[in-house]
Amino acid sequence: MTMENLIRQSNRLAELLGLKYEPIAFMFAETKPPGALGFKKAGGGCIGPLIFSASKGKTVAFDENSTGYPCSAFYLGYGEWIFPGIEYFLSHGPVPGRECERFVKTPELAREYVASFKSARRREGAIVFKPVRAFTAGEEPVAVSLFADADRMSALVFLAHYAHPLSRDRMETGFASACMSLFTIPLRYADGGVMKAFWGLHDIAVRSSLPKEITSLSMPLAMYRELCSHAEESLLSTGNWEKLRARARGE
Repeated sequence: MTMENLIRQSNRLAELLGLKYEPIAFMFAETKPPGALGFKKAGGGCIGPLIFSASKGKTVAFDENSTGYPCSAFYLGYGEWIFPGIEYFLSHGPVPGRECERFVKTPELAREYVASFKSARRREGAIVFKPVRAFTAGEEPVAVSLFADADRMSALVFLAHYAHPLSRDRMETGFASACMSLFTIPLRYADGGVMKAFWGLHDIAVRSSLPKEITSLSMPLAMYRELCSHAEESLLSTGNWEKLRARARGE
């Protein structure tokens, strides 16, 4: 499928779903493109809301000097570790000057979890997020993220299983930060050739900076192509789906 056809099918999927926010994807580049949104230095903030801004038509980019918080630097592959004591911050302290998140029962479990996402080698170059429609010939998206409310997420779950109704391996969710949901985990799927989507943005430390109704579904490009190819003939052409679209419009 050419990039032109991908964009056409992606636009059609977004139209059938009635998405409020555009499908986005990320790719790797040697440098950040001119004019891209991003932090001016490392440690500038959480990258989750910044990545989400790509769904509003923006181009967002990161490199080793503009990674946001240390956790983002680590999960993007630019950092060796998050910070000393991260296992206590994620579970139960003490961490001087910080309120612990209490996401994980013990520091030992938290450290094991973080270590499982350590990159095999330090990343070089830039990571660029932008709307799928903004990709051009010669650019190769790695993975795609969709942002949707409960009704549209329900449709996406069914669409992901449209040609695989017996599968219990098409989707996954779980404990993950926003940057892991939108980058680290779908990249792991893509690198492994795994046709699986991750349902994310459950991180309560970030959700207050996002629209309250949305969560994300992120998947390798190959899986997204498949969903797009099935959209026209799927449940998205039925009266049942139109009732939900009408509900979103307040009809």
